[in-house]
Amino acid sequence: MSGNGGNGGGHEGASSTRPPLLTGLNYSQWKGKMESYICQIHDRAWMAVEDGYDLPMMTPAGGGQDVLKPKAQWNAQEFEASKWNRKAMHAIMCAMDENQYKLIQNTQIAKVAWDILQVAHEGTEVVKESKLQVLQTQFELLRMGEDECFNDFEIKLMDIVNQSHQLGDPYSDRRVKQKIMRSLPDRFESKVTAIEENSGYMDMKPSEVIGRLLAYESRKAPSTLLLLRSLKE
Repeated sequence: MSGNGGNGGGHEGASSTRPPLLTGLNYSQWKGKMESYICQIHDRAWMAVEDGYDLPMMTPAGGGQDVLKPKAQWNAQEFEASKWNRKAMHAIMCAMDENQYKLIQNTQIAKVAWDILQVAHEGTEVVKESKLQVLQTQFELLRMGEDECFNDFEIKLMDIVNQSHQLGDPYSDRRVKQKIMRSLPDRFESKVTAIEENSGYMDMKPSEVIGRLLAYESRKAPSTLLLLRSLKE
């Protein structure tokens, strides 16, 4: 597909009318955001990415191998399928910098472009499995330090969880909650006990546990938080 690739360097973030920017360093986050962006264009646009799109073909009058069908002979269904592929492809093209655009500049099919980017950034199944093993080790070894703010620990943990999810290995809410509760320093012991003894603990989402721990830390030891932040600066 011809055109000037992507957004250059001036595109930051995304909105309902502007896709997230792929820079090459943020693929895990970009992938999820981009799926959401294309879905809000239309479910048919995302179907073009998931299921693929085949250019209309026809058998020549004299028989022989099928050839591309002239656009003037397309039926309404073929035009409709082409429209959603083009919308998805346009969204993907506009969601990357110049270097990323070079990877997909020679394709007109949204699914092909998506798959090219996925292999380029996630690798083959063997590479993906290797990345998942690294993330698994990071997840198991992660602990909140004595001089660390809970918010910093939570960011590290959720980054691992989100990357694993994007690679097709989501962690259950129960596992994430257990990881949080078993990885905190002694100063959280009383709060951990209180949360676990709550009758609604089994139904709590990780976000609710995180919220309670953030509130506890900021309320219980504001002076400690200020000290930790000053040491980091």
